Amino acid sequence: MLITGYENDPLVDGGQFLTDSLFWPTYLIDTMASHDPSLVTAAFEVGEDDCLGYFRRLTDPDGWPVFRLGLPDRHEIDVVYRNLTGDMGTEFVLCRSGGTSTLDLANVGGHEFRPGLSWPELVAVANWSGAPYGVVKPHARLLLLLPALGDADLPSEAMAMVTVALTGCGAGPRAGELVEWLLQEPQRWPH
Repeated sequence: MLITGYENDPLVDGGQFLTDSLFWPTYLIDTMASHDPSLVTAAFEVGEDDCLGYFRRLTDPDGWPVFRLGLPDRHEIDVVYRNLTGDMGTEFVLCRSGGTSTLDLANVGGHEFRPGLSWPELVAVANWSGAPYGVVKPHARLLLLLPALGDADLPSEAMAMVTVALTGCGAGPRAGELVEWLLQEPQRWPH
C-alpha cells in the first residue's frame, strides 16, 4: 500500500480490523471521545480496558492501518493511523487512486486540524456504492469519516443516519445517546 508522503512508513491494509467487535468503539474513543469514553463503551457494551488493549494493536509503530475509501471520480480518501512514537494521530487524506497527489482533509490527534468534510460530502462518500476496492459498506464508510465532519447546521436526518450506522457496526440500544453526544463535536463549519 502506497500513499505519497508516506513512502517510508509501514502502511498496512486496515480492512482486517473492521470486523473486530472492538474496532468501532476503540476508533470512536480515539478520534472523537478520548476525554470521555463512557458513552462509547456503554453504546457498544464493551469495557474501556478492552478498548485500551485494542488501541495498542491499532497504534503499532510497525504497522500503520490504512482504510481506503474509493470515490466515483477515481480519487479516494485514505484514513491513516500515523503511529509515530510520540506523535500519533489519525489523518484523513484525499488523493488520486493508488495514493498519489495527496491533500490533507483533517488530522485528529497530534498536529490536529479539522473540520474536513461537510455533511453532504460525508453522506455522498458514505453512500457511494460503486467503490471497487477498500471499505465498501456504507455504515463503515460513514463512521470512518465522522471524525472529519465539520458542519454547524446538520440536517434533521443526521442523527438517524449515524444511529443506523452505529447499530450496523455493532452498537446496542444506547447508540442514540452516543449519537447526540458525537454530533455535538465543537469544531464545525460556520453557518
